[in-house]
Amino acid sequence: VDAHAAKSKMSGTRKLAYAALVALCVPAAGAAAGAVRFAGARAPALRVSRLAASSLVCMVAKSKEEVAPPPPEVIFFEGPPSWTEAVVPGISIITVLGIIPFAAAISRQVWTRYKITNRRLSIQSGWGGNDLVEIVYRDVTKVNFIYRFGGLAGDMVMQLSDGAKLEIRSMPDFEKNYDYMMAQVSEACRENSDFKPLVKAEQ
Repeated sequence: VDAHAAKSKMSGTRKLAYAALVALCVPAAGAAAGAVRFAGARAPALRVSRLAASSLVCMVAKSKEEVAPPPPEVIFFEGPPSWTEAVVPGISIITVLGIIPFAAAISRQVWTRYKITNRRLSIQSGWGGNDLVEIVYRDVTKVNFIYRFGGLAGDMVMQLSDGAKLEIRSMPDFEKNYDYMMAQVSEACRENSDFKPLVKAEQ
């Protein structure tokens, strides 16, 4: 009887140990299976993301090759205002009141510089030429002008996209410089300005 009781007790202990072992192993096996399924699900996505990144790098490299660098900046004209603006003040210097306008005209000849390129218009002016104004042609919306001194020079007023106005006085070689700058502005600006070439084409 004692032997049978001991056997029954041992059998119950084994059952309890087996149940505990199953309880520990089944969740671990399920987690492992889930990890395998999760890894299997991620692997294609990882491969796709790598392919997408590789394609993006190729597209960026190709776009860099296709984008052409901007043309170099070319100076069309650079120089002071027309000398004609000093003629009238020079004649009036015989009077006391003409000294001041003549001095102003001479100072503009010394310190004012116009620079016209295929990208921008620069005006250096002020005392000692320390003031610099630059505009790009895409900001010009309208241009008005008048001739000075029988057409040897001209004044222009450029209206800009922000509402500001830029005045250019006594531009030398006016017709050539005007036509060149109007060729750089937008088509809308030329229409707003009623542009017509001032220099007649050679036949």
